[in-house]
Amino acid sequence: MGSKTISVKDETYRRLAREKREGESFSDVIDRLVGANPGDNPLRELVGLADEEEIKAIREASDEFRNDLDEQFDRRGT
Repeated sequence: MGSKTISVKDETYRRLAREKREGESFSDVIDRLVGANPGDNPLRELVGLADEEEIKAIREASDEFRNDLDEQFDRRGT
């Protein structure tokens, strides 16, 4: 089996390192998180469950939630 060197942002590396379990390599972590085989990723099961209108509504609600949180943090001075 060959290997490749890839570049990732420092924050991405830190997040991967936090996900790393005892005895795992970084390749193991990535395989576990994204699935070693294309069909292994459980998030793929969600593809196609929502139509464009539902996705738009979810995005709008998410943006509104984030904006509300930002305003709350701004008011607290954090």
